Amino acid sequence: MIEQWKRKYNQVHPHSSLSYWSPVLEAIMPVTLT
Repeated sequence: MIEQWKRKYNQVHPHSSLSYWSPVLEAIMPVTLT
């Protein structure tokens, strides 16, 4: 059960430090240089 929570939190849950993106989406999106 803890593993399921950790997986959801780390892969699905949006994080404020990532502009409310999930870590998985952040990892697969290309970096945009401005």
